[in-house]
Amino acid sequence: MITRLLIANRGEVAARIARTCDRLGIEYVTVSVEEDRELTGHAGAVATVPLPAGGYLDASALIRAATETGCDAVHPGYGFLSENAGFARAVRAAGLVFVGPSSRVIETMADKASARQVMAEAGVPVLPGTARAGEDIDALVAAATDIGYPLIVKPAGGGGGKGMSVVRSAAGLREALASASRTATAAFADGRLHLERYVERARHIEVQVFGDEFGGAVHLFDRDCSLQRRHQKVIEEAPAPRIPEAVRAAMFAAAVQGTKALQYVGAGTFEFLLVGDEFFFIEMNTRLQVEHTVTEEITGVDLVEWQLRVAAGEPLPAEQQDIAYSGASVQVRMYAEDPFRSFLPCPGELEVTHWPDVRVERAFTRRLHVTGGFDPMIAKLVTTGATRAEALAAARQASLELRWTGISTNLGFAAQVLAAPIVAAAEHDTAYLDRIDPVTEFGDPDEVAALAVGGVLSAPDRATPWSPGAPTGDRGWLDPVDGDLGGIDLTVDGRPFTVRVRGYDGDAVLLRAPAVPAHRVRVDGDTVTVDAIPSVVRRRGAGWECQVAGVTREVRYAEYRTLGSASAEPEIRSPMPGTLVRLHVESGAPVEEGQLLGVVEAMKLEHELTASHAGIVTVNAAEGAVVTTDQPLFLIEERGAAL
Repeated sequence: MITRLLIANRGEVAARIARTCDRLGIEYVTVSVEEDRELTGHAGAVATVPLPAGGYLDASALIRAATETGCDAVHPGYGFLSENAGFARAVRAAGLVFVGPSSRVIETMADKASARQVMAEAGVPVLPGTARAGEDIDALVAAATDIGYPLIVKPAGGGGGKGMSVVRSAAGLREALASASRTATAAFADGRLHLERYVERARHIEVQVFGDEFGGAVHLFDRDCSLQRRHQKVIEEAPAPRIPEAVRAAMFAAAVQGTKALQYVGAGTFEFLLVGDEFFFIEMNTRLQVEHTVTEEITGVDLVEWQLRVAAGEPLPAEQQDIAYSGASVQVRMYAEDPFRSFLPCPGELEVTHWPDVRVERAFTRRLHVTGGFDPMIAKLVTTGATRAEALAAARQASLELRWTGISTNLGFAAQVLAAPIVAAAEHDTAYLDRIDPVTEFGDPDEVAALAVGGVLSAPDRATPWSPGAPTGDRGWLDPVDGDLGGIDLTVDGRPFTVRVRGYDGDAVLLRAPAVPAHRVRVDGDTVTVDAIPSVVRRRGAGWECQVAGVTREVRYAEYRTLGSASAEPEIRSPMPGTLVRLHVESGAPVEEGQLLGVVEAMKLEHELTASHAGIVTVNAAEGAVVTTDQPLFLIEERGAAL
């Protein structure tokens, strides 16, 4: 068995691997860049080796850390170098055990075009696509004509949905290829791309497989990962619901057949698209998956332990007939992003005040500095039930119970998705989350935040009908209009709202903003309920921090402005901290409303900045510049204004 392991990764996966090592009595060494020093995955390590910035991608630094601390094996986790054949080869060349398959297999399956070819030869169904990956844009455009539209652009290396996009006609192909190549180069140091026919209304089904060096191969059932946005998984579950048993059995057989054809050793995942009763291979992940937790929950198998045993040369711990499952499990990924503002990344200082009583995969206890340099995933909530309905309900409850301050996350949005009838009926597909608008589907949290703070300011108490929290401590803040008792002018992250007080109903205040129907707002400590929607309101400096639907809003007083009267804002500002990765205009050029000006990238995601109105543009930052939230990047003046 392995005696000392280098965990060549960070965050929650490093903490997850460490937990199995602790249970098995295996010593382990961790690595860390400066901003990760406080993560809890290092607590039981015999040593933590500091890395330079970007060190998680520095193969030589990681191997040096392993050899200098006396490790005999390296676990790559997922992401970073986990599917890098060169890293696996270098680890083994250094006399260390690599916890994963051979470099030959990684190389074959990391290239999506070659993976398709190998699987087709093994009898596994595949979709039409390019025969080989490449960076030649003209050659890829020519190949697209033969494949047909719609098609999907995929980076040849890497995973996690980064750089993938759907193209529906030749008109948008070249820009999609250029964007995907940039993202792939930044994320995986490999700009090669692969094209594949895009299947509408499909489900994303995975089969967990394991192989050993003695030719053994088994599956550990399936997972449904269809709840994803822009190819980034959000909610996963096991087993996959609503699949005919004959189709399920054929999928398992194909995955095991592919595993044997590769002479695969270690943990792997076959990913399929399921359309009706047909399934097609899309890729194989040659590593532990982020969503391995739900498989562990239904099978009772510690997949990390299996990885370590197989890597050490042991046979598979169980044969196929001995592997069973029961119940159902759901995983929710907690992302630092704002679903109600186009899913913008939200780096910052996070403080969790209450964790739900479920399995939580995380690498911190209470506080976390969320940087813009890594994937936006903060933690994972994993629930299990006797039935799928129980597991879904528990996942929704856990998403609502987790309390935090400081940044916005997707948990409120995830809770709404988990309650959606289409999800309950398992009738969703991979494009469901891309089709819905969170504000339209689930309401505007900005309005709820305004009403919540309006309730804090005007809620009745026993001594007086006016709250002591009113701005001036008396009735001077009231401005009776249209028969209302008064009004409060607020801004929510700079967006103006006028909250009107209609009256009082017992321990609640009736407010409207801006709709005519009154909302019933009840204040109970820092919890403020707007109709049936709970929010948490805390005083912060000159204003309030309001958390509603999983997102955080800053609410302040504002001078009265008639809504809708403002002219177009001349400055186009960065919506987040990141890098201005591409400029599409030059200073002095005329632009039209909606024209693409530039692209800001953060947390491996690109955000397009467009012109709010027509005029002459001035560019205030260089391509490649690091920018901050609200930094003015473009100024658009009316034509002739500068003359």
